[in-house]
Amino acid sequence: MVCKRFTAKSLTSPPIHLPLDRIRELAVFEITGIDLCGPLFIKPKTKAWIVLFTCAVYRAIHLEVVTSLSTEVFIQSLRRFIARRGRPTTIYSDNGTNFTGTHNALKEIDWERIASEEPFSPIKWKFIPPTAAWWEGWWERLIGSVKTLLLRVLGRSSLNYEELLTVSCDLETTINSRPLTYLSDEMEELMPLTPSLFLQDLKQTGVPDLDIVDSSKLNIRLKHCDTVRKEQVSKGVSQPTCSKSERKRSVSEDR
Repeated sequence: MVCKRFTAKSLTSPPIHLPLDRIRELAVFEITGIDLCGPLFIKPKTKAWIVLFTCAVYRAIHLEVVTSLSTEVFIQSLRRFIARRGRPTTIYSDNGTNFTGTHNALKEIDWERIASEEPFSPIKWKFIPPTAAWWEGWWERLIGSVKTLLLRVLGRSSLNYEELLTVSCDLETTINSRPLTYLSDEMEELMPLTPSLFLQDLKQTGVPDLDIVDSSKLNIRLKHCDTVRKEQVSKGVSQPTCSKSERKRSVSEDR
């Protein structure tokens, strides 16, 4: 009994199967989760929030900056998202008033008249149960990545709206470049998959020509934004991926 007590291992629950909406073969952002991050304090003495749209299948993100939590402002951010990423068929979110307000507004639309003019179908909006926060884990994990990068890079510094908009775009590119699979030390291994590989045909996202600017021509704020961008690239964010040791251990346990 003594030996068993000192060599005992903690009980681990087996991983459950992912929902069908997480593993279906779909287009990027066809099934989307939405949440907000903030508030962030920007100049001049204004609050801002970052709206996060994340793909349920490919784990890509799209960020929008808003200065209000109203339904009207959120609808504008949703319009911008659809204009650049395409129209989702299903949206997941919590029960925030801006989300429920948008959902209620969409329900009042005469979809028969719209369908007679253009081939559009209503977006299916799914709300998580109010007391089941674990349902939103697949987008809350990315909210955590956004907050971590903002905290590491910005610290206590303050930006204006345009600067925060630029930072959010750089942040989006950094997170979409994270590996989705485990990283191998072997040279012959294939390049790991990243969300950015599925987002666009033009794989290059860098702007080295814009980086090479005469420093004497940069004002103080632009220098600060350039420093923030370089900090993002240097620090980066990597999602938790299965390491080689964890992979071997799970395989041996299955055996």
